[in-house]
Amino acid sequence: MKYRWLIAVPCLFAFAPAWAEPVGYRYEIMWGGFHAGDMAITRDEEGGKARTGMVMRTVGLFDRFLRLRFSAESDSRPVPAPALLGSDRYETRFSNRHQERLMRVMFGPDGDPQSVSDDVVAVFGPPPEDDEPNPPVPPDLRHGTRDPLTNIALVGRHASAFLAGGPAVVRTASFDGKRLYDFEIAFQGSTRINIRGQNRDAIALTMTLRPRAGFKPRFLHLWEGAEYKVHLDPKTLLPIRIQSDSFTAAVVMNALGPCRVPAEQCTSELTAQAE
Repeated sequence: MKYRWLIAVPCLFAFAPAWAEPVGYRYEIMWGGFHAGDMAITRDEEGGKARTGMVMRTVGLFDRFLRLRFSAESDSRPVPAPALLGSDRYETRFSNRHQERLMRVMFGPDGDPQSVSDDVVAVFGPPPEDDEPNPPVPPDLRHGTRDPLTNIALVGRHASAFLAGGPAVVRTASFDGKRLYDFEIAFQGSTRINIRGQNRDAIALTMTLRPRAGFKPRFLHLWEGAEYKVHLDPKTLLPIRIQSDSFTAAVVMNALGPCRVPAEQCTSELTAQAE
């Protein structure tokens, strides 16, 4: 259970080619002071639409025991205020030591998820004895939701609006195909942080997770009220640091450098070396 934060990040991907040169970062994930994983997040924009990608993998000793691989991509479209963005498509590929799954969620014009496919594409070994499916999310609760990556782009737009005098507190609703949850987001304002000896401008905010449906009961206490301290780059409006003390050890994700290619390409070289 102590490693579930690795799956939680998107609760806070080789697919179609990017439209233009993306903006984004590659990250080092530290868990309790140990290098536990690598991550990349990128975003492309064209004509008001957004495409957001994310890749995450365990490394080192963590990879020997867990071997987690997660990739995702979403397409978003502009919608009238206050919603700003709506989801069109969300795809994820997740694998561990037991299996690999490919999931796709398609959203309708009103924001409702229209279809969900969740397929096992490879089996590496028997599942854990205590494995259980996620409880289903009732269709009526999915209305007006977005996918997690669209909400990453949306948080950036809300941050920009906050600096221009907009609301300091907002709430986003995410449906990832299995789980439905809200994030309560409180913006603190502009600040400066230090990452590996380099001072960087940032927008500070706090994100608090509120599960609504689809969570396994025995893990619900881990998610309820989990808090993430986030710092966004004021130019790209993407995270440059994510921190959480809500799990069994402190988790820190620091941006190490830019990523100007689709997210999966930022970590592909590291993945090839590790494998």
